[in-house]
Amino acid sequence: MKKLNLNENFICRIWEDENNYSDLKTNDGRKVEILDRGKKNPDAGPDYSDAKIRIDGNIYSGSIEIHRTSNDWYLHGHQNDTKYNDVILHVALYDDLFSGNKNTAAGRQDGIPTVVLSEFLSRSIHAIWRDIISKPSESFRLPCFPQNNEVFYDEKINFIKEAGLERLRQKSDKFRERISELKEYSDHGDPEDQVLFEYICEALGYSKNKKQFISLSRKIDVSVIRHLKMNRIQTESLIFGLSGFLSDLKIEDEYSEELFNNWVNVRKNIRREEMTRSEWNFFRLRPPNFPTLRLAYASGLLYEIVNRGFVKELISEFTDSSDIQNSMYNLFSRIKLSDYWERNYNFNKVSATSNRGIGNERIKDIISNVVFPFMYQRSFTENDPNMKNKVEFYFRNNRLMPSVNEISKVMQEQLGIKALNPATEQGLIHLHNYYCIFGKCSMCRIGKEVFREDSVHEPLKIIIY
Repeated sequence: MKKLNLNENFICRIWEDENNYSDLKTNDGRKVEILDRGKKNPDAGPDYSDAKIRIDGNIYSGSIEIHRTSNDWYLHGHQNDTKYNDVILHVALYDDLFSGNKNTAAGRQDGIPTVVLSEFLSRSIHAIWRDIISKPSESFRLPCFPQNNEVFYDEKINFIKEAGLERLRQKSDKFRERISELKEYSDHGDPEDQVLFEYICEALGYSKNKKQFISLSRKIDVSVIRHLKMNRIQTESLIFGLSGFLSDLKIEDEYSEELFNNWVNVRKNIRREEMTRSEWNFFRLRPPNFPTLRLAYASGLLYEIVNRGFVKELISEFTDSSDIQNSMYNLFSRIKLSDYWERNYNFNKVSATSNRGIGNERIKDIISNVVFPFMYQRSFTENDPNMKNKVEFYFRNNRLMPSVNEISKVMQEQLGIKALNPATEQGLIHLHNYYCIFGKCSMCRIGKEVFREDSVHEPLKIIIY
């Protein structure tokens, strides 16, 4: 397993959510039950006080210490610090102790039980990491806050815009790599259609269904669908059939019956494994954000790509328009839901109000995260410096509505920056994801200014997630 260089407060976020792990055991195989995780300690000493655990039926009360690796107990000198005498459990994300006495944290006579958290995670550490960085806690605090208020605004905004451009380059590289992959290993008639469909679908998934939408979109070969000349109901049956919603659908209305009957015929030509309905997340989502409505929009998008040259129109609009934002809003707003999904938010579930395709906030995210990177990679592929300059100009200067992205909001508040264009918004996210949570203050111009070289490692102790 690749060991992410996560700081301890970030690991505490993993530890505090019991959904991230299960069936804990110590290194010597004893069952651990957490009866009370205790109180987070903001001062020197163990990370959690007043905790209560049960190990093989025996109850212990005291403190819990969190580390990135089990050997950090030694490196931090806790074995010689009396403040840690009441530690009842040592939780390390990774194990790097190779001594024969692995059941203790530091080989002390009292034998502190150690749990290696990475061995009991309910999903990959990367998946948990992505969830946490997308939902900063209320106590989230940058290592340079509030001292960064003393850094000149222009210096901060210029660095953040550079970070945004770096994020744009990274995203455009992914587009280019995916297009090259399709050209090399498959027989797509127009890989740009396929790739744009895949990445728009990813954006439709939000954080809870992003992987599911990626999986679905890669089961659909746009060139095959174009050859089959599907109508709208057939296209919807393809989307809902492959996503697994039709396998056990209770047919209670004419639309459901029509959708199911079309899927019976469509899947004869689409030999791909179906997903299952249980893979899709509805929990803690408002009905307008249900995956069923997003799938209905994806159906409309696929129909527009296959039958109405949506991708070519997008390229043309972006190339010729002097108002990129309005042009893209109009283009994506044109994709409508079918009559059924305008009235229902799930199968046999009537909406209180009429549904539309997707809102302006989602379109804005698609412009920033899909359209700009797509056109940017195209400017290199087509050797078009004018297009490259146009993308960069609008990326830096295109006015945006205020963002509801949690990371962006917190970063704006603590850096004193307003994200009024894609470059600053994307730059704030890039700064958070690739600098702040990994404590790379020495690589950040803001961090360098605040901490200087002689104290650059100190802020790692105060990052709170």
